[in-house]
Amino acid sequence: MTSRTTAASGVMLIGLMLLGTACQQSAANNSTNANAAAKATPANIAGAAKPTEAETKPAGTAPTGREIKVADGPKLKSIEPAEGTILGGVLNDIATSLPQPDAGAASESGTVTVEELDNEKGSVDASSVDSGPQPLWRAAGEAAREAKFDPPLHNGKPVKVAGVLTYEFKK
Repeated sequence: MTSRTTAASGVMLIGLMLLGTACQQSAANNSTNANAAAKATPANIAGAAKPTEAETKPAGTAPTGREIKVADGPKLKSIEPAEGTILGGVLNDIATSLPQPDAGAASESGTVTVEELDNEKGSVDASSVDSGPQPLWRAAGEAAREAKFDPPLHNGKPVKVAGVLTYEFKK
């Protein structure tokens, strides 16, 4: 080899070494920034799971809601309540919000009975029209599904409640 070739090779080798060092430093900085970003993300922090409802309630606090009395009477015909559900009878008087059905096109009058199952939070989980003039069923069923209740309690504990809502339609 000539001295020019050797010198040029040496310069190229030094340039490649400097370039490699610069790339390593850049990669290290990017890795450090990525690690810092990953560490700052709450989803990546170990043990950052959402607390359960029991963990967020102060110890010794009683559930809030309305105490429900078990009603005497027949079981529901079309809804099969789960084990532990309280039969509450007619629920019209204990509703905190009882929307009235839209009877604008009602060609009949009469009483429509809607069976329903309310969850521990006071919302309607299931409903089914039980009796009454058939042309009024849809309006009564829609209104019943929008009903709201204070969270039902039995002996101070949250429970599901099954019962009926009745709607009176007049021409």
